[in-house]
Amino acid sequence: MKKSTSVTLSDFTDSIYTLKALTRYNNKFKIISESVAEHSFFVAILVLKMYDEYNFSLETALPMALIHDVPELHLSDVTHDVKKNFPNIKNAITEAELIVMKEKYPQWVSLFESFEAQDSVEALIVKFADNLSCVQYAKAEVLLGNKGYMKDVVKDAGKRVKQLESWNDGTPL
Repeated sequence: MKKSTSVTLSDFTDSIYTLKALTRYNNKFKIISESVAEHSFFVAILVLKMYDEYNFSLETALPMALIHDVPELHLSDVTHDVKKNFPNIKNAITEAELIVMKEKYPQWVSLFESFEAQDSVEALIVKFADNLSCVQYAKAEVLLGNKGYMKDVVKDAGKRVKQLESWNDGTPL
């Protein structure tokens, strides 16, 4: 029996492809663009690899990794520095993302809320993978010669990775 969702499979199939064309770090100089779809793939595959080393529910973390940026289908990508420098914008985006999830993807709201709240081991794992993906991309940019903003991404996302790694040692974040 089919479940009832807000977005039909056909509509979802048509719209999800947008993530392939939606460029991350869209307001920054980059040598090679990365789409939100590529980023989501890297986050998911990193979560899968992390399952070899960490103890968590893959059944929860993998879908969380795949949907963590789905609201960007409707809101676009807003870079970390914008959210950090303008807390009001960050709060408005967070609120808008939740509205999108509730209206269009209610079946994934709890996963999305958990990721945003960082209230479970799985959410921490996905955040860890999310930041690793940022470091991976930014390091590649720097190696290609991008000496601008991407150096800051390597440094800042690298700090977040180290904080998340310390979670595994029992040290609170």
